[in-house]
Amino acid sequence: MATISNNLRSTFRRLCWKLTLSYTAVTVGALLVVVLVLGYLLFSKVLIPLNILNGALSPKAWIQAASNNTSPKWHYILSQKPVDTRLISMMLQDGELEITSFDLFQIGDLQIRLRTVGQGSVILIDPDGIVLGTSNPDFVSEDAVGQALDMGILPGLKEPLQAALGGEVDADRLFVTIEANERFYFAIPYFDKADQDVLAVGIIYFESLATENDIPANILTLLSQSLLILLLAAGLVGAVFGAITANGMVKRFTRVSAATNAWSRGDFSEFIDDPTGDEISQLAQQLNSMAEQLQSLLKRRRAMAISEERNRLARDLHDSAKQQALAASFQLGTAITLFERDPQAARKHLLEADTLVDAVRKELTDLILELRPPTMNGRDFTEILNEYAIEWAHQNGIDVDVDMRGHDKLPLETEQTLYRIMQEALANVARHSSAGSVDIHLSYGTDAVTLAITDDGCGFDSGKQYDGIGLYSMRERAESLDGDFIIESEPGQGTKISMAFPTS
Repeated sequence: MATISNNLRSTFRRLCWKLTLSYTAVTVGALLVVVLVLGYLLFSKVLIPLNILNGALSPKAWIQAASNNTSPKWHYILSQKPVDTRLISMMLQDGELEITSFDLFQIGDLQIRLRTVGQGSVILIDPDGIVLGTSNPDFVSEDAVGQALDMGILPGLKEPLQAALGGEVDADRLFVTIEANERFYFAIPYFDKADQDVLAVGIIYFESLATENDIPANILTLLSQSLLILLLAAGLVGAVFGAITANGMVKRFTRVSAATNAWSRGDFSEFIDDPTGDEISQLAQQLNSMAEQLQSLLKRRRAMAISEERNRLARDLHDSAKQQALAASFQLGTAITLFERDPQAARKHLLEADTLVDAVRKELTDLILELRPPTMNGRDFTEILNEYAIEWAHQNGIDVDVDMRGHDKLPLETEQTLYRIMQEALANVARHSSAGSVDIHLSYGTDAVTLAITDDGCGFDSGKQYDGIGLYSMRERAESLDGDFIIESEPGQGTKISMAFPTS
């Protein structure tokens, strides 16, 4: 279970999924904001503002609006004897009262309109107080049709009903407010064609009106009824576009990663091809330029290293092997000259020449070992260093004390660098220090491996600049692996060379 959880976390950390989820979240969030803003704007247009409800929509305006929405056929229906109560109930069931309207937009013949419709309860009563019909059976049941109206269904109903039956048209006497902005009713008299006799009275009762106070509730209802559809639609759209965009970006970054990995291996034949012109493309061009400069720098550095190594070999051969070979040549020439007249003296010169030739062989062997260190395959690095130190001590007649503490597997490049630096340091001891003994200390630590080489030779002033490249070469090798390189020496006090390399 933990493995599955880790795999899921690793998957969703990928750039492709992060971009896809971000696009989805932004799309869903933007759509919700649009719904909220549009919902507020539309509801504020069609729901009744309180200032209009308490001002323009006076009792007289309500009664006038209800009268204007009364169909002329009511005069005919109410004039029949007897009155068809079933027809009246059917017409009342289909009735509605439009309070506000708003034209949203029009496309050709298609007109989109929003309106607020009052769904109040309507009761129709004849001049004798008998119920002729009802629009809301829950308010006044259909069984009450043909019966006298119960005056207790609404508070204060008797006075406005009697006023309407008497032909009163004064709105103040016909309108009753039960709860401000919430519950009210009014009576409307229906006259005959001569406007003399009252044919019936309509009682219109509103339990609530859709006012601006209901905007939050209506928006919440809109969201609750459509939220799932909105989330699915917006999530699907955002996920599709996010996946398309993320896939393209991931492919571009993959090309960048592949090229930089090749550069890290020293392969500069691959460059990043991204001509889109955006910020990623600009980064790719800058990386390409950096790679070209790095390739040029590495070529120059390689050429310089080859040149420096050749110069060093030439100088070493000139200072040691060439001089000894020249001396051996002089000894052989002298031996040839003395061979016939003084064979004994010639023999001494031949022995001296043999010694010089052996020294030349030794110098050349040292140079070959420096150029071609022993293979590390399957062998312990401390064992290789120890063997080299013992062989060097035997060749140069200088005592060597090797102290190696700890053990760890080092990268091959680090092992070769340590080996080369020790070679160079011991070569300098043999050539320049006149030392009688050398201490070699190798220590493996938690974060670093350290190597220190100390001799008891003549020493030198480490603050001065010298023409040789040996010290410079050792420092350069150490710094190429982020190592520290320190030289401590004074005239007559010997020399200590120490370095430390990180192991991780």
